[in-house]
Amino acid sequence: MKDNAIVFKGTKEGLYIVLKEEMIFDDIIHELENKIKPSKRFFEGAKIVNFKGKNLTPGEYEELVDILQNQYGMQFLGDYDSLCRSTALSKEESKGQLIPEPVKQSLGNEETALFIKGTIRSGQLIKANGNIVVLGDVNPGAYLEATGSIIVMGNMRGTGHSGTQGDYNTYIAAFRLEPMQLRIGDIINRPPDGKQYKSKVPEMAVVRKGMIIVEPYLGKK
Repeated sequence: MKDNAIVFKGTKEGLYIVLKEEMIFDDIIHELENKIKPSKRFFEGAKIVNFKGKNLTPGEYEELVDILQNQYGMQFLGDYDSLCRSTALSKEESKGQLIPEPVKQSLGNEETALFIKGTIRSGQLIKANGNIVVLGDVNPGAYLEATGSIIVMGNMRGTGHSGTQGDYNTYIAAFRLEPMQLRIGDIINRPPDGKQYKSKVPEMAVVRKGMIIVEPYLGKK
């Protein structure tokens, strides 16, 4: 199974889970487990807007929602009817037919992401026009550069630069945020000499009043 068989796409409302049309249902469950289980704590509380890309039966849909909510602690916002409408509209669009303006507006906050499974090692440079999502660790000496945000579902010990085209609304989040350097837009934040961030919970770096600050990723429950 290819790593991009299941893709998480971020929006301001939450995440969409995009499923390849040719995937069989058992493979979908298996791939979800491969992507989510290693970073279960990071996904807890995440908002899932809906699925995309594949027709699901009502039973399959309910089973996936149950797995995401009860096994992985996610919040599921969508419903089966909206999935069916979205799938039908996507097929019409692929045939060159016009899509009503309200549909374009409702999907206008979607963002693309480069999804990487594995460790980013020292000396490696990863660039993306969009977001970067790493299922693994980023070692010291590794570099991530994204026009969008950066999410590391492991230890972030390298250098991260989000919003490389000047977007200060982007962020850098990690299960363990212990970077050598963080940069959002042209604002830089480094640990004091000889020290690094030491986080015990998932955290995110954001820009507040012209400075980079680090705060809990999921906030207080």
